[in-house]
Amino acid sequence: MMLIGTSFGGCLKSILSGEVSEKDVLLIITRTEAKNLEQLQSIAEVYFTTGNSYTKTPDKYNFEGMGIDLKSVKELVKVLYIKGKIHQPRLFYHETGYMHQELILPGSKVWFEVSPIGINKHPSVIEAYEKYKMLDNLTK
Repeated sequence: MMLIGTSFGGCLKSILSGEVSEKDVLLIITRTEAKNLEQLQSIAEVYFTTGNSYTKTPDKYNFEGMGIDLKSVKELVKVLYIKGKIHQPRLFYHETGYMHQELILPGSKVWFEVSPIGINKHPSVIEAYEKYKMLDNLTK
């Protein structure tokens, strides 16, 4: 299964909690604007300690009570960054002069699944994909 994440803090939290496997992450599209790994890790540290990088007030991304240490959070950010799995549209405004469009998605989902079902709705494709997902889950 391949997933696209829509929230830096939400994605980190769901990966570290075991809800989502890091190997299933295709890409995370985030509103962050970190020019390098160190800045991105600093943002993750704010999420870890307070839960919100903008208001610095506790919210849904707070890692408190999860039994996760800051070193694990920063290591995950490093792995995702090095693998090129973190896309930050805000960075491109400064390079191109064109304002990016905010990613507007239905509801407040953190993850969207990439699947062939959206392209090919033939019943045999849907059935094969559902079987693949079941086997994938059974072999984890």
